[in-house]
Amino acid sequence: MAKEKDVVVNPVLTEPDWFKKYCGIMSEINRQLETGEMTLDHLDTNNEHKNPWGIPDWLRERVNRERTILQAFFGQEFDLIRFVEDVHRYGRKRLSKALKFGWEPHFFPEILMSADATYPGWKIKPEKWFFQASDQGKLLLLQPDGSLVVSNPAYKLGGVTVLIDTRLKPAYNDGQQMYTKDNLLGPIIEDLRKQQKIQDYSPRNSRFHTSGNECEVIKPILAAKLGLKPEQVRLETEIEANVIPQLYTDMPRQNDGDTNTSEWREEFFASRDYRLRGGRSGNGGLAHVYCIDAVRRWSDQGCRFLAVL
Repeated sequence: MAKEKDVVVNPVLTEPDWFKKYCGIMSEINRQLETGEMTLDHLDTNNEHKNPWGIPDWLRERVNRERTILQAFFGQEFDLIRFVEDVHRYGRKRLSKALKFGWEPHFFPEILMSADATYPGWKIKPEKWFFQASDQGKLLLLQPDGSLVVSNPAYKLGGVTVLIDTRLKPAYNDGQQMYTKDNLLGPIIEDLRKQQKIQDYSPRNSRFHTSGNECEVIKPILAAKLGLKPEQVRLETEIEANVIPQLYTDMPRQNDGDTNTSEWREEFFASRDYRLRGGRSGNGGLAHVYCIDAVRRWSDQGCRFLAVL
């Protein structure tokens, strides 16, 4: 499959309205400090717990980069206040740990990725049947209580801040292929296999030969390692797995569609018995999406998770 050209990101952009608003807030804070209406102690306390004043220095560059990338891909500007608040609440210490594991914070705007949508950076869309299945109410999401609800629609990005696993999906190598430096999920899977909580496989720390149902066993343990609640961790949805390599063209994952392995998706199809999978280069790469028995395992099919902050 021919590789799509990277999106050219233009770093020269006018300041968005939300950033102008932030500058206005900071100006008002300075005024109140000068007049004595606000003290430094008050400012420090409020910043620590609520962060109402804007973007901390350690987060500013990341926010500006996210804004630039989103505008290049979608051709429009988005309010990133929620991104700022979510990452600030997650905290610098936990974020530093996540980055060492190869997980980065990013923002999915609330936007429909419909079959007829035309965004500048969206070159490869999922197969047409995916959109049809969503419109027919056949794509389902598992709830914490074990029930299934319709993903309505499954091709909508949710307006959420997420931690993304940046690793490239590896090419098949007789079942021995591994995700690069899998220093978070690999040890978790290895321990679960040692404890016989998921089926054994060699190598034990491989993400491959895991079933869709076994992914549910992995979720809460991964969440705890990231300092999150179990319901904050899930597999990537089909539309997320399709968009991420095309949106973040500086990630190793930009080539996910060029490798001949597949990954489980978060959506179930019609019932708890079948789950989506996709991404195999020989079947269309980033366009490839299919459903298969959730209890089955393959040496060329892995799993990739995502955390919602």
